[in-house]
Amino acid sequence: MQLGHVPLALSIATYDWNPKMAIFCLGMHFLPNGDSLVVRAGYAKPEFHCTVTHSILFAVLVSGAVAIFSPHYAAFAFVALITHYLADIGSTVGLPLLWPLSKKRYTLALFKDTGYWGKSMYVGYYKQPMSWVLEGGVIVFFAYRLYQLYG
Repeated sequence: MQLGHVPLALSIATYDWNPKMAIFCLGMHFLPNGDSLVVRAGYAKPEFHCTVTHSILFAVLVSGAVAIFSPHYAAFAFVALITHYLADIGSTVGLPLLWPLSKKRYTLALFKDTGYWGKSMYVGYYKQPMSWVLEGGVIVFFAYRLYQLYG
């Protein structure tokens, strides 16, 4: 999933809808893709993307760190991270969800991986019909959540 990550993160925030929570959920939801910045900076090979930061251990550690300051926000952090993985697991690249216990990559193979950066990633992704189905579903759910809030 590409642009659909935004309405997905905002859907989570609607369960405590305020600007601070919206920004927090967006940040937590996109945090796993921080690994692509490490790759772009030249500190890691492209294969580093979708590895350690896309594991359940990472979600537990991050939400645990947030829990030191706020258990409420920790719950939102955990859900935002896990939904990021759910959005990405459809890609053929696969996710090492059980790292470091296992390096096995899990995938639903709903759409072909088209990279992690740039125009070719978006063009390749949105040429695939399943991308429109998945992201359309996320947008409909976000609209539903907003309807529930503002009816």
